[in-house]
Amino acid sequence: MKTALYQIAYQIGIHPTKMAKLVREGEITGEVPGDNPQSKEAWVDLLSLRNYIEWQREQGRLDEAAYWKAIRHIERTLTSR
Repeated sequence: MKTALYQIAYQIGIHPTKMAKLVREGEITGEVPGDNPQSKEAWVDLLSLRNYIEWQREQGRLDEAAYWKAIRHIERTLTSR
């Protein structure tokens, strides 16, 4: 399921530019047309984003509070559709 990059990025605490870079590098599934993360056409796959967040936590790069904040927002977005 996809959602607008600029909406979910701020909610989970990742700057849209950084998330766009992760999309370009293939870490997260999505698309950033025109290399503009603020574009209404820029999107990320929520399940891919969730997997990335879980991987970051497993690697010790994300603390518990940031992890649960991100998961909460991803789950809320998934269930609202």
